[in-house]
Amino acid sequence: MRTFTLRVSLLLLLTTGTAFALDEPGQDLPFLGRYPGSIIDSYKTAHYDEVIISLGILGQKGFTKSETVEGQVTYIRYKVPEDRSPLEFIRNYQQALQRAGFHVLWQCTDHGCRTPDADVAATLWRGAPTRYTGGAEIFNFENGRMLSAEHRATDGVRTIVFINDNTLFGHSQDASVYAVQTKPMQNGMISGDTGPLTRESMAGALIQQGRFAMHLPFDFKQATLRPDAQPTLTALSQLMEQHPSLRIRLEGHTDQVGSAIYNRKLSLSRALAVKSALIAHGIVEQRIEVTGLGATRPIAGNDTDAGRAQNRRVEVVDLSPGNIARLRPTNTAITPTTTQVPTMNSTPITE
Repeated sequence: MRTFTLRVSLLLLLTTGTAFALDEPGQDLPFLGRYPGSIIDSYKTAHYDEVIISLGILGQKGFTKSETVEGQVTYIRYKVPEDRSPLEFIRNYQQALQRAGFHVLWQCTDHGCRTPDADVAATLWRGAPTRYTGGAEIFNFENGRMLSAEHRATDGVRTIVFINDNTLFGHSQDASVYAVQTKPMQNGMISGDTGPLTRESMAGALIQQGRFAMHLPFDFKQATLRPDAQPTLTALSQLMEQHPSLRIRLEGHTDQVGSAIYNRKLSLSRALAVKSALIAHGIVEQRIEVTGLGATRPIAGNDTDAGRAQNRRVEVVDLSPGNIARLRPTNTAITPTTTQVPTMNSTPITE
Protein backbone atom coordinates (compact mmCIF):
# COMPACT_ATOMS: atom_id res chain seq x y z
CA MET A 1 0.00 0.00 0.00
CA ARG A 2 1.85 3.05 -1.32
CA THR A 3 0.85 5.62 1.33
CA PHE A 4 -0.38 3.26 4.05
CA THR A 5 1.15 4.68 7.23
CA LEU A 6 0.59 3.57 10.80
CA ARG A 7 1.24 6.07 13.55
CA VAL A 8 2.71 3.88 16.26
CA SER A 9 5.99 4.26 18.06
CA LEU A 10 7.12 0.74 17.15
CA LEU A 11 6.53 -0.79 13.73
CA LEU A 12 7.36 -4.42 14.42
CA LEU A 13 7.71 -6.72 11.46
CA LEU A 14 6.70 -10.32 11.86
CA THR A 15 10.07 -11.42 10.63
CA THR A 16 13.28 -9.90 9.31
CA GLY A 17 15.65 -11.03 6.64
CA THR A 18 12.96 -12.78 4.58
CA ALA A 19 13.91 -13.41 0.96
CA PHE A 20 11.29 -11.96 -1.37
CA ALA A 21 10.58 -13.39 -4.82
CA LEU A 22 11.51 -10.90 -7.51
CA ASP A 23 8.43 -11.70 -9.58
CA GLU A 24 5.89 -11.27 -6.78
CA PRO A 25 2.87 -9.14 -7.76
CA GLY A 26 3.06 -6.89 -4.68
CA GLN A 27 4.74 -6.21 -1.37
CA ASP A 28 4.15 -6.75 2.34
CA LEU A 29 2.25 -4.24 4.41
CA PRO A 30 4.65 -1.54 5.65
CA PHE A 31 3.81 -2.28 9.28
CA LEU A 32 3.51 -6.07 9.07
CA GLY A 33 5.86 -8.53 7.43
CA ARG A 34 5.27 -12.08 6.27
CA TYR A 35 5.64 -15.51 7.82
CA PRO A 36 9.08 -16.92 6.90
CA GLY A 37 8.95 -18.85 3.66
CA SER A 38 5.64 -17.35 2.51
CA ILE A 39 5.28 -16.09 -1.05
CA ILE A 40 2.86 -13.43 -2.27
CA ASP A 41 0.53 -15.17 -4.70
CA SER A 42 -1.90 -12.28 -5.34
CA TYR A 43 -1.97 -8.59 -4.51
CA LYS A 44 -4.08 -5.48 -5.06
CA THR A 45 -4.46 -2.07 -3.45
CA ALA A 46 -7.02 0.72 -3.91
CA HIS A 47 -6.65 4.32 -2.80
CA TYR A 48 -10.25 4.42 -1.60
CA ASP A 49 -12.87 1.66 -1.40
CA GLU A 50 -14.97 -0.23 1.11
CA VAL A 51 -14.25 -3.61 2.65
CA ILE A 52 -16.29 -5.84 4.97
CA ILE A 53 -14.46 -6.70 8.19
CA SER A 54 -15.70 -9.85 9.89
CA LEU A 55 -16.61 -9.53 13.56
CA GLY A 56 -18.69 -12.70 13.84
CA ILE A 57 -19.11 -16.17 12.40
CA LEU A 58 -20.13 -16.82 8.80
CA GLY A 59 -23.78 -17.61 8.21
CA GLN A 60 -25.95 -18.44 5.24
CA LYS A 61 -26.25 -14.78 4.22
CA GLY A 62 -22.79 -13.56 5.16
CA PHE A 63 -21.17 -12.82 8.47
CA THR A 64 -23.48 -12.67 11.46
CA LYS A 65 -21.63 -9.56 12.60
CA SER A 66 -19.42 -7.31 10.49
CA GLU A 67 -18.45 -3.71 9.79
CA THR A 68 -18.09 -2.05 6.41
CA VAL A 69 -15.03 0.20 6.54
CA GLU A 70 -14.07 2.79 3.93
CA GLY A 71 -10.55 3.93 3.23
CA GLN A 72 -7.31 2.78 1.62
CA VAL A 73 -7.50 -0.97 1.06
CA THR A 74 -4.86 -3.63 0.41
CA TYR A 75 -5.36 -7.33 -0.28
CA ILE A 76 -2.50 -9.84 -0.11
CA ARG A 77 -2.73 -13.60 -0.56
CA TYR A 78 0.26 -15.60 0.64
CA LYS A 79 1.24 -19.18 -0.13
CA VAL A 80 2.33 -20.50 3.26
CA PRO A 81 4.88 -23.32 3.74
CA GLU A 82 3.07 -26.65 3.84
CA ASP A 83 4.71 -27.72 7.11
CA ARG A 84 3.20 -24.78 9.02
CA SER A 85 -0.27 -25.04 10.53
CA PRO A 86 -2.94 -22.33 10.50
CA LEU A 87 -2.61 -22.21 14.29
CA GLU A 88 1.10 -21.41 14.18
CA PHE A 89 0.60 -18.92 11.37
CA ILE A 90 -2.26 -17.01 12.97
CA ARG A 91 -0.68 -16.99 16.44
CA ASN A 92 2.49 -15.37 15.10
CA TYR A 93 0.49 -12.72 13.28
CA GLN A 94 -1.59 -12.06 16.36
CA GLN A 95 1.52 -11.52 18.46
CA ALA A 96 3.08 -9.18 15.88
CA LEU A 97 -0.12 -7.13 15.59
CA GLN A 98 -0.50 -6.80 19.34
CA ARG A 99 3.09 -5.67 19.74
CA ALA A 100 2.46 -3.01 17.09
CA GLY A 101 -0.43 -1.59 19.15
CA PHE A 102 -3.36 -3.51 17.64
CA HIS A 103 -6.03 -5.21 19.68
CA VAL A 104 -7.94 -8.27 18.53
CA LEU A 105 -11.56 -7.57 17.64
CA TRP A 106 -12.57 -11.15 16.91
CA GLN A 107 -11.15 -14.54 16.00
CA CYS A 108 -12.39 -18.07 15.37
CA THR A 109 -11.21 -21.61 14.66
CA ASP A 110 -12.46 -24.31 12.26
CA HIS A 111 -16.17 -25.12 12.77
CA GLY A 112 -16.43 -22.30 15.29
CA CYS A 113 -16.19 -19.90 12.35
CA ARG A 114 -19.62 -20.72 10.90
CA THR A 115 -23.23 -21.55 11.52
CA PRO A 116 -24.46 -25.03 10.44
CA ASP A 117 -26.06 -23.59 7.27
CA ALA A 118 -23.16 -21.30 6.33
CA ASP A 119 -21.85 -21.02 2.81
CA VAL A 120 -18.16 -21.66 2.17
CA ALA A 121 -17.49 -18.26 0.58
CA ALA A 122 -18.24 -14.59 1.16
CA THR A 123 -17.19 -11.35 -0.50
CA LEU A 124 -15.22 -9.00 1.71
CA TRP A 125 -13.85 -6.72 -1.00
CA ARG A 126 -15.10 -6.90 -4.57
CA GLY A 127 -11.78 -5.55 -5.78
CA ALA A 128 -9.79 -8.43 -4.29
CA PRO A 129 -8.20 -10.66 -6.97
CA THR A 130 -9.32 -13.92 -5.37
CA ARG A 131 -9.74 -17.14 -7.29
CA TYR A 132 -13.51 -16.82 -7.11
CA THR A 133 -16.14 -14.73 -8.88
CA GLY A 134 -16.74 -11.23 -7.56
CA GLY A 135 -13.81 -11.26 -5.18
CA ALA A 136 -15.36 -13.96 -2.99
CA GLU A 137 -13.12 -15.36 -0.26
CA ILE A 138 -13.21 -19.14 0.34
CA PHE A 139 -13.27 -20.42 3.93
CA ASN A 140 -12.21 -23.86 5.15
CA PHE A 141 -14.06 -24.89 8.29
CA GLU A 142 -12.11 -28.12 8.74
CA ASN A 143 -8.69 -26.55 9.21
CA GLY A 144 -8.78 -22.77 9.11
CA ARG A 145 -8.64 -19.72 11.31
CA MET A 146 -9.76 -16.09 11.07
CA LEU A 147 -8.73 -12.98 12.95
CA SER A 148 -9.71 -9.30 12.90
CA ALA A 149 -7.59 -6.67 14.69
CA GLU A 150 -7.66 -2.89 14.94
CA HIS A 151 -5.31 -0.02 15.73
CA ARG A 152 -6.58 3.47 16.59
CA ALA A 153 -4.18 6.39 16.25
CA THR A 154 -4.44 9.44 18.48
CA ASP A 155 -5.93 11.44 15.57
CA GLY A 156 -8.76 8.92 15.20
CA VAL A 157 -7.46 7.14 12.11
CA ARG A 158 -8.22 3.42 12.28
CA THR A 159 -6.15 0.65 10.73
CA ILE A 160 -7.97 -2.68 10.56
CA VAL A 161 -6.57 -6.04 9.48
CA PHE A 162 -8.52 -9.22 8.69
CA ILE A 163 -6.66 -12.50 8.15
CA ASN A 164 -8.16 -15.74 6.82
CA ASP A 165 -5.83 -18.75 6.94
CA ASN A 166 -6.90 -21.98 5.24
CA THR A 167 -5.38 -25.39 4.59
CA LEU A 168 -7.03 -26.38 1.31
CA PHE A 169 -7.16 -29.82 -0.27
CA GLY A 170 -5.27 -31.27 2.65
CA HIS A 171 -1.92 -29.64 1.95
CA SER A 172 -1.99 -26.25 0.16
CA GLN A 173 -2.20 -23.42 2.69
CA ASP A 174 -3.40 -19.98 1.63
CA ALA A 175 -3.51 -16.92 3.88
CA SER A 176 -5.46 -13.85 2.82
CA VAL A 177 -4.71 -10.52 4.49
CA TYR A 178 -7.08 -7.56 4.10
CA ALA A 179 -5.96 -4.20 5.49
CA VAL A 180 -7.88 -0.93 5.46
CA GLN A 181 -6.91 2.48 6.84
CA THR A 182 -9.80 4.86 7.34
CA LYS A 183 -9.34 8.19 5.62
CA PRO A 184 -11.50 10.91 4.08
CA MET A 185 -12.73 10.16 0.60
CA GLN A 186 -10.90 12.09 -2.09
CA ASN A 187 -13.13 14.80 -3.43
CA GLY A 188 -12.98 17.38 -6.16
CA MET A 189 -12.26 15.20 -9.20
CA ILE A 190 -15.53 16.12 -10.91
CA SER A 191 -16.12 19.82 -11.32
CA GLY A 192 -19.45 21.61 -11.35
CA ASP A 193 -21.17 22.78 -14.52
CA THR A 194 -18.78 25.72 -14.75
CA GLY A 195 -15.75 23.48 -15.18
CA PRO A 196 -12.41 23.41 -13.36
CA LEU A 197 -10.51 26.49 -12.27
CA THR A 198 -8.64 28.08 -15.18
CA ARG A 199 -6.68 31.30 -15.57
CA GLU A 200 -9.75 32.95 -17.12
CA SER A 201 -12.20 31.76 -14.50
CA MET A 202 -9.84 32.83 -11.71
CA ALA A 203 -9.65 36.30 -13.27
CA GLY A 204 -13.42 36.47 -13.54
CA ALA A 205 -13.87 35.49 -9.90
CA LEU A 206 -11.37 38.13 -8.73
CA ILE A 207 -13.11 40.80 -10.82
CA GLN A 208 -16.60 39.90 -9.59
CA GLN A 209 -15.93 38.76 -6.01
CA GLY A 210 -12.38 39.77 -5.20
CA ARG A 211 -11.51 36.21 -4.20
CA PHE A 212 -11.91 32.54 -5.04
CA ALA A 213 -11.26 29.25 -3.26
CA MET A 214 -8.99 26.40 -4.32
CA HIS A 215 -9.62 22.86 -3.08
CA LEU A 216 -6.13 21.52 -3.60
CA PRO A 217 -4.98 17.93 -3.07
CA PHE A 218 -2.70 17.75 -0.04
CA ASP A 219 -1.34 14.65 1.64
CA PHE A 220 -3.44 13.55 4.62
CA LYS A 221 -2.88 15.92 7.60
CA GLN A 222 0.17 17.34 5.82
CA ALA A 223 1.10 20.49 3.92
CA THR A 224 2.58 18.53 1.02
CA LEU A 225 0.91 19.31 -2.30
CA ARG A 226 0.23 16.34 -4.53
CA PRO A 227 1.22 16.36 -8.20
CA ASP A 228 -2.40 16.76 -9.36
CA ALA A 229 -2.45 20.23 -7.76
CA GLN A 230 -0.15 21.52 -10.51
CA PRO A 231 -2.79 22.44 -13.13
CA THR A 232 -4.47 24.82 -10.67
CA LEU A 233 -1.17 26.28 -9.46
CA THR A 234 0.02 26.72 -13.03
CA ALA A 235 -3.18 28.56 -13.93
CA LEU A 236 -2.76 30.91 -10.96
CA SER A 237 0.90 31.59 -11.77
CA GLN A 238 -0.03 32.31 -15.40
CA LEU A 239 -2.67 34.76 -14.21
CA MET A 240 -0.11 36.56 -12.06
CA GLU A 241 2.39 36.62 -14.93
CA GLN A 242 -0.28 38.11 -17.19
CA HIS A 243 -1.05 40.81 -14.60
CA PRO A 244 2.30 41.76 -13.00
CA SER A 245 0.65 44.38 -10.73
CA LEU A 246 -1.61 41.78 -9.14
CA ARG A 247 -0.88 41.10 -5.48
CA ILE A 248 -2.69 38.38 -3.57
CA ARG A 249 -3.20 37.00 -0.10
CA LEU A 250 -3.41 33.23 0.38
CA GLU A 251 -5.77 32.34 3.23
CA GLY A 252 -5.59 28.79 4.56
CA HIS A 253 -8.77 27.28 6.03
CA THR A 254 -9.59 23.95 7.70
CA ASP A 255 -12.64 22.21 9.07
CA GLN A 256 -13.30 21.96 12.82
CA VAL A 257 -11.67 18.54 13.33
CA GLY A 258 -8.75 19.01 15.72
CA SER A 259 -7.73 21.76 18.11
CA ALA A 260 -7.80 25.45 17.20
CA ILE A 261 -4.00 25.70 17.50
CA TYR A 262 -3.47 22.64 15.31
CA ASN A 263 -5.87 23.89 12.64
CA ARG A 264 -4.30 27.36 12.49
CA LYS A 265 -0.83 25.85 12.13
CA LEU A 266 -1.98 23.41 9.43
CA SER A 267 -3.87 26.11 7.49
CA LEU A 268 -0.83 28.42 7.56
CA SER A 269 1.51 25.62 6.47
CA ARG A 270 -0.70 24.84 3.50
CA ALA A 271 -0.96 28.48 2.47
CA LEU A 272 2.84 28.69 2.66
CA ALA A 273 3.11 25.55 0.50
CA VAL A 274 1.00 27.24 -2.18
CA LYS A 275 3.19 30.35 -1.95
CA SER A 276 6.33 28.25 -2.38
CA ALA A 277 4.80 26.58 -5.43
CA LEU A 278 4.02 29.96 -7.00
CA ILE A 279 7.55 31.19 -6.31
CA ALA A 280 8.84 28.04 -8.00
CA HIS A 281 6.78 29.09 -11.02
CA GLY A 282 8.66 32.41 -11.08
CA ILE A 283 6.29 34.67 -9.11
CA VAL A 284 8.07 37.27 -6.96
CA GLU A 285 7.68 36.52 -3.27
CA GLN A 286 6.72 40.11 -2.36
CA ARG A 287 3.50 39.79 -4.37
CA ILE A 288 2.13 37.07 -2.08
CA GLU A 289 0.93 37.38 1.51
CA VAL A 290 -0.13 34.36 3.56
CA THR A 291 -2.25 33.76 6.63
CA GLY A 292 -3.75 30.74 8.36
CA LEU A 293 -7.29 31.10 9.68
CA GLY A 294 -7.90 27.53 10.78
CA ALA A 295 -11.58 26.72 11.21
CA THR A 296 -12.68 30.26 12.10
CA ARG A 297 -14.40 31.03 8.78
CA PRO A 298 -16.46 28.02 7.64
CA ILE A 299 -18.45 28.28 4.42
CA ALA A 300 -20.45 25.10 5.11
CA GLY A 301 -21.53 22.99 8.07
CA ASN A 302 -18.97 20.83 9.82
CA ASP A 303 -21.44 18.05 10.66
CA THR A 304 -21.06 16.22 7.32
CA ASP A 305 -18.13 15.03 5.21
CA ALA A 306 -19.31 17.20 2.31
CA GLY A 307 -19.47 20.31 4.49
CA ARG A 308 -16.05 19.70 6.00
CA ALA A 309 -14.61 19.18 2.52
CA GLN A 310 -15.92 22.59 1.46
CA ASN A 311 -14.33 24.23 4.51
CA ARG A 312 -10.89 22.78 3.73
CA ARG A 313 -9.55 25.26 1.20
CA VAL A 314 -6.98 27.91 0.31
CA GLU A 315 -8.59 31.16 -0.76
CA VAL A 316 -6.93 33.68 -3.10
CA VAL A 317 -7.77 37.29 -2.19
CA ASP A 318 -7.08 40.20 -4.57
CA LEU A 319 -5.02 42.86 -2.75
CA SER A 320 -4.86 45.14 -5.78
CA PRO A 321 -8.41 45.59 -7.11
CA GLY A 322 -8.63 46.91 -10.65
CA ASN A 323 -5.29 45.53 -11.83
CA ILE A 324 -6.90 42.68 -13.76
CA ALA A 325 -8.26 43.68 -17.16
CA ARG A 326 -12.02 43.41 -17.18
CA LEU A 327 -12.17 42.18 -20.76
CA ARG A 328 -12.62 38.41 -20.98
CA PRO A 329 -13.36 36.14 -23.94
CA THR A 330 -17.12 35.86 -24.41
CA ASN A 331 -17.00 32.05 -24.32
CA THR A 332 -15.24 31.88 -20.95
CA ALA A 333 -17.33 30.52 -18.11
CA ILE A 334 -16.76 31.91 -14.62
CA THR A 335 -16.24 29.34 -11.92
CA PRO A 336 -17.99 30.04 -8.62
CA THR A 337 -15.65 29.84 -5.69
CA THR A 338 -15.88 26.24 -4.47
CA THR A 339 -18.87 24.33 -5.82
CA GLN A 340 -17.70 20.83 -6.72
CA VAL A 341 -19.28 17.38 -6.73
CA PRO A 342 -17.66 14.98 -4.23
CA THR A 343 -16.05 11.94 -5.84
CA MET A 344 -12.94 9.83 -5.41
CA ASN A 345 -9.31 10.11 -6.45
CA SER A 346 -8.15 13.64 -5.60
CA THR A 347 -8.01 14.65 -1.99
CA PRO A 348 -8.78 18.31 -1.38
CA ILE A 349 -7.29 19.70 1.79
CA THR A 350 -7.78 16.94 4.36
CA GLU A 351 -7.03 17.08 8.04
